[in-house]
Amino acid sequence: RKTGSARPITPPVEKSSSPYKAIVYINLSGGVDSFNILTPGVTKCTSLYNEYYEARGRGTGIGLKSDEILSIDVSSAGISSCSNLGVNKHLSAYKDIFDEGKGVFFANMGHLHKPVTKENWLTETRTDLFSHHTMKHESHVVDAFREGEGPGVLGRMLDILEAKGHAVGATAVNSKPQIIDGSPTTGRLADIMSTTGVLKMFDRSYLKGETEQQLRAFLELLHAETDDNSGFFANAWSQSFVDIWNKTDALVQTLRNTDLETDFKTPRQTNVGEIAGQLKLVARLISTRNERGNGINYDVFYCEMGGYDSHFKVATVLKNKLPSLNYAVATFWEEMKAQGLENSVTVVQGSEFGRTITPNSNEGSDHAWGGNYFMFGGDVKGGKILGEYPKSFRESDPTNIGRGRLIPTTSWDALFYGLTQWMGITEQDEIDYVLPNSQNFGCKLFTDYDLFNTGQQHLNGCGGPTHTTPITFQVPDIRMLTGEEQKQVCKIALKTTSNQFSFDQSKARCYVADQNIVHSEISPGMYDISGIAVLNFDKLLPASTVITAEAVKAVSKAASATASDFVILGAIPQSEAPSEMPSMQPSTSHKPSSSPSMTAMPSDPPSEYPSIVPSQSAQPSDEPSISTVPSILPTAVPSVSQSPTPVPTTNTPSISVVPTPALTERRVFEEQFRSKDIGYVGTAGQSFETLPGLYTVQGSGLDIWVNFY
Repeated sequence: RKTGSARPITPPVEKSSSPYKAIVYINLSGGVDSFNILTPGVTKCTSLYNEYYEARGRGTGIGLKSDEILSIDVSSAGISSCSNLGVNKHLSAYKDIFDEGKGVFFANMGHLHKPVTKENWLTETRTDLFSHHTMKHESHVVDAFREGEGPGVLGRMLDILEAKGHAVGATAVNSKPQIIDGSPTTGRLADIMSTTGVLKMFDRSYLKGETEQQLRAFLELLHAETDDNSGFFANAWSQSFVDIWNKTDALVQTLRNTDLETDFKTPRQTNVGEIAGQLKLVARLISTRNERGNGINYDVFYCEMGGYDSHFKVATVLKNKLPSLNYAVATFWEEMKAQGLENSVTVVQGSEFGRTITPNSNEGSDHAWGGNYFMFGGDVKGGKILGEYPKSFRESDPTNIGRGRLIPTTSWDALFYGLTQWMGITEQDEIDYVLPNSQNFGCKLFTDYDLFNTGQQHLNGCGGPTHTTPITFQVPDIRMLTGEEQKQVCKIALKTTSNQFSFDQSKARCYVADQNIVHSEISPGMYDISGIAVLNFDKLLPASTVITAEAVKAVSKAASATASDFVILGAIPQSEAPSEMPSMQPSTSHKPSSSPSMTAMPSDPPSEYPSIVPSQSAQPSDEPSISTVPSILPTAVPSVSQSPTPVPTTNTPSISVVPTPALTERRVFEEQFRSKDIGYVGTAGQSFETLPGLYTVQGSGLDIWVNFY
């Protein structure tokens, strides 16, 4: 129901005291041939250049010739026998910014679930590689296992910043990408703007009417204020409409009153794909940062230049497009300097994937994986090559999976990790929200200290020793561990390690590598998932904290046992806890017990192998034995004794290679505990919460149950 009043607009967030920062993302859509943007150098990288030129088809191929390359010094990059690389001559702005010390190249970067090799990339990368749609999605979402709460990585950054009380803005030009969208629960919508011009509501001819804005009164009445008894969805729709109406009209008026500091022209010949026009609009929006709403603290912008899917005549494609990109970047960079904001703005140029090194039959290149990308800004620690540029362009190179499709050695997570910190997000749980999979790359991440002059953050859990240890799980199906299972195994391992050695859990990192699956030898009908747990430790751990390979192996064993009980779907439990009460079913062993088993009831089926010493039962046999001394070897029929067997006096538990199929029951303080309740039991006297509601217990004395009683 209408109240009779105009609907008030939702007031903009008040600007905080934090200084302004902005990220501008330029996407070269279609998969740019980035090894014709950053090539080996001709003079001081001759051997690698010759391999590159040979692989790209030599004189009749698609590789850049010596007169098409601008040399840059990369002597600090650590590329063997290679102190210079080449930039495509049509991108002189990249070279100039690089030489200025304000730009960096990221070599062989792309989407990854985790670090992979030539042997395991296919099983460890569960996505549609080489697909435009999927790989663009992956490069924008940066959430390989779909754990995050928001669609896009830049949008999730804004979620955190907005929650901290900062005023944020998200704007895409000529497109609607996922990368700037945050969690739907925030209610924040990204702005989509066109380079053709932004209009006020009633600048549109179809809304003006015959007598100028005759629809205004109807729209104001239709979306007027309603009382609390009105429909929720209708009210939300009207509120959004009124807010966007007012925001648009205010922004248009602000932009009309704004002039740039430089003569940022957009002539047609240097505005292919509207890229110059897009960056000009971004420059105008940045210049109005204090007038938009109540002022903006943090902005993210998205621009896109299409047409780089060069299956046909790649040289022509780059010749037609790169000059416009070059002009747009150079002019935008000069404008940011003129506004005095070069240190507050960082520009990233990416693409969904790289392209094959080897040419196709149409003088083009096809969909591949890793590529080379560029980032620049006044605060950037420039003049460097980050990541690993290929050491060889031969098929034998460990990153080459065929036709010059290169496995990325650097993930998108690595780049955005440092960018996230530069935007003021430094708490680990906040970083994990922005980059849910960043913990899955060990130490292969860049911090803001690596990327920016003002950066102060170091990567926790790195710089110290690295240990690897095998893990194995028996499962009923042919499969690998899911991403969630891998991470839970690592969380348990890190929690166990930090508790055992008394250090902060953030001072270690873990991921699971090199998974393999085979028929299980110890559990017929099951399959062994084997892998390697890679644990990295911080260089700043106290000198008294000595973590040996043997200790890590023991931790891994404990983590695997807990994970087999609670995390790995269908896995056979690996708990080694001694039972105070017998199992409901007998255990099966491929070897005899070293000590007699203790059961409340005799087993129905006989053991596959005899015990070295006779078994002892707490209850007498159904029939008396006729022997006063037990036989060394079993007989075909049960023995009969004249009197019942005495209750055993040993407390030594039986040891089995294969765990009991059913969960072990324990009686403690007259209450039953099951192995799923308490987890692994090893050395005496320790217990701690591994995950919320999940406890790891070490020891068998009564003192360890204090926390559970």
